[in-house]
Amino acid sequence: AIEKMGWDKFITDAGLLPVAPPEPDPGNPGHQITLYEIPENIFDEPVRVLLVTNATTERDGTRRRYGLTVPASITSPLAAAAWTFGLEPDQYKQLQLAS
Repeated sequence: AIEKMGWDKFITDAGLLPVAPPEPDPGNPGHQITLYEIPENIFDEPVRVLLVTNATTERDGTRRRYGLTVPASITSPLAAAAWTFGLEPDQYKQLQLAS
């Protein structure tokens, strides 16, 4: 349902607030990652959502945006992205998308 309505509209309608400013995604140059607080009425347990852009283009040339849930204890977009790969933030910073 979120993909149909669009992430920007969902973020506004659900009242999601960023936990920290967006950061460049080292694993996907030219794109940013943003970490949002999820209100308790949306999810049953304390979590945050990391909004990312897929590194692979779709057939129509667009790049899909999607959200990944991460523990509520994570405080930065970079740390959240690193957590999704089982890495430390410094390790994730070293990633570069192969061209």
